[in-house]
Amino acid sequence: MKLSEMKLRLVLLSLLVVGLFSCGTSKTSETKSNIKEENDAKNRGQISLLTRLRQQPGIVLKNGVPVVNKAANTVSSFGNSEPLYVLNGQIIGNSFARIDQIVDNFNVKKIKVIAGPETSYYGSQGAKGVIEITTYQ
Repeated sequence: MKLSEMKLRLVLLSLLVVGLFSCGTSKTSETKSNIKEENDAKNRGQISLLTRLRQQPGIVLKNGVPVVNKAANTVSSFGNSEPLYVLNGQIIGNSFARIDQIVDNFNVKKIKVIAGPETSYYGSQGAKGVIEITTYQ
């Protein structure tokens, strides 16, 4: 075997070894992720729906009720300013009190706040914004 062939094989072998070792997963990131998920699952039922909604970007409280904060909302200060609530794809209405009675805090999986042109999917009902709530089923 020539010296150049041996060098080439040695370089290829070292690249293969380095490539194999770099494909491993980090146990620390998995552990941290698992701990966060466990803590979220433990605290899930202790956090009220109102608190969860307040933690969402774009939500403010107006008279103790969550409201989507957007410039279009300020046109009229009269009437109902509550957003449309959608639970697991079903339109519930514009009443936080009603959605709060229906939703079990422990089963909330995801909350999505929709504002702007994306609310046109819900027609005039979504004019004040839409809050989509997904639960574990």
